[in-house]
This record gives sequence, C-alpha cells and structure tokens, in this order.
Amino acid sequence: MSCTVLALPYAIAWVVGALAVGAKETIDSLDDIKDENNFYKDIQDVDYSKLKQPCGDIHVISENHFIEKSFETIFMDKEILKKTLEEHGIQNIVENEYGQISGSIDSYNLSFEKMEADKPYFVKISCQDSDNAEEKVGDLTSEYTLNVQEESYLNIVNKLKENNMEIEDEEVTDDNTIVLTINLD
Repeated sequence: MSCTVLALPYAIAWVVGALAVGAKETIDSLDDIKDENNFYKDIQDVDYSKLKQPCGDIHVISENHFIEKSFETIFMDKEILKKTLEEHGIQNIVENEYGQISGSIDSYNLSFEKMEADKPYFVKISCQDSDNAEEKVGDLTSEYTLNVQEESYLNIVNKLKENNMEIEDEEVTDDNTIVLTINLD
C-alpha cells in the first residue's frame, strides 16, 4: 500500500499568513475596548464600529433569549398571503425556488412553507421570547381572512356580471358577513 502526499508550500504559507494577519488585527482591535484598568469593557459600552472586522460581520449575543415557534395556519392561497404580508408591513418578502415565503417585521422573522399543495401553510416565527408569536399569527390570520373575503366577494360579483345577474341589495352585518340579495329576473 502506498500513499502520496502533495504539499504546496506557497499556498499553505499564504493561507496561514492570511489567518495570522486577521488574528493579529482582531487582537489589536480588542485592545481598543479595554478600560483604564486593562479589563474589557461591558458589552453594552463597546463601540463595535471601531473594531477591525477581518472576518466579516460581528454579531453580539446579548442576554435576550430567542425562540422559534411553528404554527399551522389557515393560509391556502399564495397571492393572498403575499398581499396580506405586504399590507401588514412585513419587509423583505422573498419567495425561494421551493415556494417558501419569508419576511420580517420588528423583531419577528417569519417563514411560510407548504408541505403539500392541498394543505395550508405552516409558519415558523423566530423572535425574542418576550414577544408574543401567537398574537402575531392571530393578527395575520385576521387580516388574511378579510383579504379572502374581499377576493371571494369580487369573484362573486364578477360571476354575477358574466351571467347577467344584478345585486338587488347588499348588507354588511356586525360580524362583517356580507349578505347579497340577487335579482334572478
């Protein structure tokens, strides 16, 4: 049995050198956040914009706890869901190639996914545990149902016009139910 090892000294030296320079810059910038007693400052007192960032973004993990909850929704229609999210103020709404829709508002990150075409969407909410994820889903559900009602109403009115029928009377009840009286003559 034989084994061949091929080492490229220049490439290895380049990678090690880049890592060493990045580590040195990070150590030098960490010295900038020491106080007069040579202790590191409290995490809230640090101005992170002054630190050198050789490795990209700096993410600070605070004492806030984050949770992720998953709920089955009543949301079936993708276009009405997107409309509802936009009306609710959800930002950065993105749909990926698998049909997953995601966006964010305040400290909430939402991700909607359908497991089967004839099943409703599931929503995963990531937020601080002090936030009320159930309330956010309830707000979205209320707004979604109003949008479904509006879409249904518009479809019924269009079908009536296509069949030369007229709406004789229209009434909105206390619970927002729409009662249509149609003239069949």
